[in-house]
Amino acid sequence: MAVVSNDLEAVEEDIRVQKGRKCFYLRKMIVDFIGTSVRVMATVFLADLLLRIYRCVVEYICNWRYYLPEDRLWVILRRSCTYNSKSIYLLVGFLLVAFFRISITGNYRDVMPTVLFLAYMPLYWIWSFSDIGQSTLSYSHWIRDSHGLDYAAGMASNYFHGYLKLSLPERKDDGLKHRMAVYEDANNITFGINRLIILIPDEMFINGVLESKLLDKAEPLETQFINRAGVYRPFKHAVYRMNKKVNGRTYYFAIEGATPMLSFFDSMHSNLSATWQMHELKREIWLKFYKHLKELITTWPETRDLVEPIIYSSHDTKGNLVDIGEILLAHMQNKTKSIDEIAN
Repeated sequence: MAVVSNDLEAVEEDIRVQKGRKCFYLRKMIVDFIGTSVRVMATVFLADLLLRIYRCVVEYICNWRYYLPEDRLWVILRRSCTYNSKSIYLLVGFLLVAFFRISITGNYRDVMPTVLFLAYMPLYWIWSFSDIGQSTLSYSHWIRDSHGLDYAAGMASNYFHGYLKLSLPERKDDGLKHRMAVYEDANNITFGINRLIILIPDEMFINGVLESKLLDKAEPLETQFINRAGVYRPFKHAVYRMNKKVNGRTYYFAIEGATPMLSFFDSMHSNLSATWQMHELKREIWLKFYKHLKELITTWPETRDLVEPIIYSSHDTKGNLVDIGEILLAHMQNKTKSIDEIAN
């Protein structure tokens, strides 16, 4: 019996030893993985820093015309050495991991890149110069960001600041609400929506005269002349009458298409300006234009209650052209699905 007991103890001891070795190797693997990861990230950030310095030199020598002489160097350095928030958080995270690793081992060399790691830096430079990480999806994400520098946001900003913000608010009894009230009194009619309706179809094309079985063109609102950069420019808003009565009444609407979208449509179909990116990302531009324009309209107090942008699909599921009158009718009855669910 003593022999059997000794054998059992020996087996148990062997199992404990094996478990201890497994735990030791597991801990060693984790520690080594952390150390290697920190070394890799340190190598990447060092390679990125050297690349930024190189681009600073090239920019200073080759593209000096884009900068003022008195602050050329400072602007180039600031632009080149600016990191986005994600990169800063990542760098701080790996610095904390590196300090944790050093606190355990007491040896800072465990997280410093070796010569072998540094020898791989040219791979990062090749990757950066070849733009391997870029794709059309990257352009889509860039358009969706709220920097305001993309084509869609630029069109929306110009449309808002150069037209809507000028012609709609009240100045000297010439705002949109005043002109609509005068129009109602003079013609004994009622506007179905007491705002300027801006149509933004996904096709981006709108005729000079809206084509609809339910709408008839009426006299426009009173023309407004506004001084813009030393030139008095006419601002006019079209009016349409719905020939189908709603609750026994005939309603009128101040409607116009989003002219920047029509310009974009023309650009896409012109050999002078069309690019494959414009065709590929036209829906991104369409949605971003609507979202940015709506944000500008609702943020500025003077236009908050004066514009009703309506975004919609130009064709139904069967491919038939959608009647704008039906869209207005559905919008009045509050049955349309919010496009914000699509845009977000």
